[in-house]
Amino acid sequence: MVKRAGNLFTTAYLLLIFGVYPLYMKQGYVDIGKAKYQFFIYCSLAALGIFTLIGVIYGGQVICRRIRQKEAYLINWDGMSVTDVFVMLYATEIFVSYAFSDYRKEALWGTEGWYIGLVLLLTLCGLYLFVSRFWGGEKIVWYVALAVSGTVFLLGILDRFSIYLLPIEIRDASFISTLGNINWFCGYLSVLAPIGICPFLFQERGKVLYGVYAVIAFMAGFCQGGSSVFLFFGALFFILLWIAVKKKEWVRDYLLLIFLWGFSAQLVRLIRMFVPDGYNYDMDNLCGYLTNSNITLLIGAVALGGHLFLRFMWKGSIDDRKQRNIHRIMSLLLGGGILLWLVLTGVNTWIGIPGLENKDGFLLNRKWGNGRGAAIYNGLRMYGQMSVFQKLFGIGPDCFSAYAYSLPEVAGDLRDYFGANRLTNAHNEFLTALVNTGIFGVCFFAGIFISFGRKCMKEKEQNAEFYFFAVCIACYFVHNMVSFAQVLNLPFLFLILGMGEAKRRSQ
Repeated sequence: MVKRAGNLFTTAYLLLIFGVYPLYMKQGYVDIGKAKYQFFIYCSLAALGIFTLIGVIYGGQVICRRIRQKEAYLINWDGMSVTDVFVMLYATEIFVSYAFSDYRKEALWGTEGWYIGLVLLLTLCGLYLFVSRFWGGEKIVWYVALAVSGTVFLLGILDRFSIYLLPIEIRDASFISTLGNINWFCGYLSVLAPIGICPFLFQERGKVLYGVYAVIAFMAGFCQGGSSVFLFFGALFFILLWIAVKKKEWVRDYLLLIFLWGFSAQLVRLIRMFVPDGYNYDMDNLCGYLTNSNITLLIGAVALGGHLFLRFMWKGSIDDRKQRNIHRIMSLLLGGGILLWLVLTGVNTWIGIPGLENKDGFLLNRKWGNGRGAAIYNGLRMYGQMSVFQKLFGIGPDCFSAYAYSLPEVAGDLRDYFGANRLTNAHNEFLTALVNTGIFGVCFFAGIFISFGRKCMKEKEQNAEFYFFAVCIACYFVHNMVSFAQVLNLPFLFLILGMGEAKRRSQ
């Protein structure tokens, strides 16, 4: 009875966060980061209190039963997973980092506007543990997540074309939908979009519905204006192909998904033709280039041809040997592509390459990645000046900004480059974590998701839903190679992790 109550409450909490939180706004975009954070943290702290009460009652019942049955162990340590252990180690490390921080006031709640401090991180660890124990896997949570995320993406598309369904007084082209800044929008998209795109490949039912969702998500990615979304696209299609080669039917639908991606880009192009004055963001970026060219049209056409070939003409199958060979080719192409970029960028930075001299993406300087080079460079300088203890445990959760502006040389460089704008992170997930929580924090944080992602990838095709979780994790971390954790992506990542662990426990 207690566990059932825990399941009902967990489901209600997940519906609140997946269904209401993304849409919640207070005074439009005014202090939207603070408003979002307060909604999440107040709801979650209250939920943790109720979770703790339910957990104590349930745990007491279990211990009493084991005492009556004279079992050797009161606590079933075999029920602990590797992921659980990493979560608890991470929570402990975060607290140590906070306790020894020179910026405890900042570390407690986090930098204003970002709030990735001790309170939020420990809350996420606690939510993971309770969700993974009490959630029963109700489908309604996934359906609500799909409906609301699809609505958020659709509002983003409409906002980009100056069609405002929500009456908001203050408008800014860099703030769209109900999420705010385009970086926050991309962060949310990188975690939530895969849960609606993956079923298009791995489930037979609802293909049309999931296909429509995929088109909306792809269009939202093409419309928002930030080039970091292409890291999400790359991670999504790479890991989906890695999985899809297990079955010919999945490869066939994978090619159809690529067609939908190309079709989405051309659909954005078509809308621009009909409302040329409606689009309200800069077109001089990768999003503008690909939606205004025939490249995506060609990619979509080739993919559709491959899909039709597999459906009607190719009668072969994909055995284990073919899978391994394809994986080897994919690994070589990925490694070769990264190596080629490094060589081109290094040579171009050193002596210049005709046609690439002014391309920020091929210059390792402060301008690289729209200023991310300056953020990463100074992040490395900051880590180099930390003490040995700080290198191990960090300077405190979300204290990147406080520490950066306490170092005269770093602060001067940041002010020269970013002016009055305050840099709060290195625009690289692991470098930011390295400064904030040290080597131990990075290792435990990475261990959480690597341990669970590996378990998901080892599942067989009859448990294809586990692949969803692995794809969400991969897309989040690849996208955040040039972005950051915030209150609209990291909480969802931990909740999805808890939901995946709950499903694994129920198997």
